[in-house]
Amino acid sequence: MARKSDAAADARLRLSRPAAWMLHHRLALRDTCVRLIAERFNTLLVVLTIGVALALPGLLYVGVERLASLTDRWDGTPRINVFLLGADAEADVREWEALPDVASVVYQSPEASLEELLAATGLGTAMGDVIAGFDGNPLPAVAIVTPQPEAASPARVRALAADLEQRPGVDGVQVDMEWLQRLQATLALLERLTWGLGSLLALAVVLVVGSLTRMAVAQRHDEIRVLKLVGGSDAFVLRPFLYLGLLLGLAGGVASLLLLVLALSFFGVPVAELARSYGSDFRLDGLPPAVGVFLVASGALFGWAGALFTARRQLRRIEP
Repeated sequence: MARKSDAAADARLRLSRPAAWMLHHRLALRDTCVRLIAERFNTLLVVLTIGVALALPGLLYVGVERLASLTDRWDGTPRINVFLLGADAEADVREWEALPDVASVVYQSPEASLEELLAATGLGTAMGDVIAGFDGNPLPAVAIVTPQPEAASPARVRALAADLEQRPGVDGVQVDMEWLQRLQATLALLERLTWGLGSLLALAVVLVVGSLTRMAVAQRHDEIRVLKLVGGSDAFVLRPFLYLGLLLGLAGGVASLLLLVLALSFFGVPVAELARSYGSDFRLDGLPPAVGVFLVASGALFGWAGALFTARRQLRRIEP
């Protein structure tokens, strides 16, 4: 009977271990929340610090993503605008279609250029009065040359533009791919800057949470010694500090999300007005859901990592 009673007790003990594990997690979480609320001012400062650190690269990322959408609207075909000296150069321009790197040539007369200018500016009569002050139409004839797809590389497009510029009757050449190359190079630089700044600020979050965890471990030094003395494992002692870092990082991620939404709302109107003055529909507002989830998850991860790294180092130095 005694053996059966011992076996039943052991079975109850084994069944109660998961329940005890869950109970300690709940107690550690509740105790951490109580401590954070008791020191609400310090907690708020840390949360806002984490929020600002995560919101800055988030704002830069959203801006770069919106600018990159401008290049996505481009059809990817470079064009060469060739300005012609005479208004009767259409016959000579048609001969360029026989060139091996040319896919098509569209001739645009000075009158068509003037109509396009009036339509683009929307000034109508006012612009017409200005044009009337000149001796004739001041706009030149233009030949819009589209290269072959296999000749659309920057080097071959520039070579074709240089060849066309040397032909008779050509006043100048403009390649509309250059602005896109500059924009793409700028976006690549900004993208690297975003990841570099994000990495540095992520390290700052880890250090901030680690510093707070180190102080929390120092405040509970005697309690930790007693827990280790009665057989508490490192995982048991470490758990409240992990919840401390996790909660701070999670709250900081939510704060960064709110700060980013406020920043986009604050800058959205002036940026849209500036883009509208250049004839663009570029807008900065609207936060992608994936960015919000990433900020919150990153805050929680960095906070947990900072607490884990610091608390482990501190706990090794405390011996019963």
